[in-house]
Amino acid sequence: MRAFTAARAIAARVGSRLVSSPTSHEPPLVLLFSKDRAIQLELFLRSYAQHMSTPLPLTVMYRASTEAHRQAYEEVFANYRASELTVVAETAFKPDLLAVLKASNARHVIFFVDDIVFIHPVDTRLLEQWDPRDGILSLRLGRNITQSYNRGGIDQPQPASFESATLGEQPLARWRWSTGILDWALPTSLDGHLLPLPDLVPVIEQASFKAPNSLEGAIGQYKFLFKWRWGYCWERARIMNLPLNTVKTEDYDFPHQGLDAEQLLAAFQKGLRLDVSELPLAEHNSCHMPWTPALRRVAQQASGAGA
Repeated sequence: MRAFTAARAIAARVGSRLVSSPTSHEPPLVLLFSKDRAIQLELFLRSYAQHMSTPLPLTVMYRASTEAHRQAYEEVFANYRASELTVVAETAFKPDLLAVLKASNARHVIFFVDDIVFIHPVDTRLLEQWDPRDGILSLRLGRNITQSYNRGGIDQPQPASFESATLGEQPLARWRWSTGILDWALPTSLDGHLLPLPDLVPVIEQASFKAPNSLEGAIGQYKFLFKWRWGYCWERARIMNLPLNTVKTEDYDFPHQGLDAEQLLAAFQKGLRLDVSELPLAEHNSCHMPWTPALRRVAQQASGAGA
């Protein structure tokens, strides 16, 4: 009963803002979560810089379980100016997250995790000019997303309401979140969805979670607050997850390639980096793609998607 009452209160707070949402153009808060995966974070940042027309300032909340992992992160961070990258060493996930969110004046937040890689260009102006009343924009969905690797490769039909749309001179597709299933029915994903920050903060304040996986599950319980809005995406997804390994701190078991975090750390320490120049984009039909990049020295990196 308490949860239902809290949900109604949050719904009232969210609903009251939808009518009076500001229309000024402000860059969204870009927030990435990482744990013991400096080599994957380095790939994300490299692909982000390559495919964003003007990379937005980025905040990284990270946790390193050992001094070696911490030093690897420091090596990654050293390549970026303070104006480009804000680093938050996590001590208590929920308080740290709320502190970052509440310190921002942005209208939107877009979450990422460290196993994501950008694979197609993104016009930053669309993110900066997005009006909350338009709906929720997804970078991970597109007409090419027809299966779910995380659910055993099952088919996930696209919503019946799927239609072409244009916003800010950008050709997009749209649907109602309420008409989708699986990934097409999850507006609150932490993998590249442009979410209304003022609407999300009260949800996160109320939710119970300890880390990114349980955060996504917790705010997913409130997806009914957003499911009647439009969802938007590009014709082809702009990003994908490469599930190379798991560094979970909670009892969430998602499929992955089984690479060892310590072996990836050792490769990073030797100067090797993940190379996705041979990524088979024609096979990209799921938000998560079971493909393992080659490890190459920086000087040997080939140009291409995310390289």
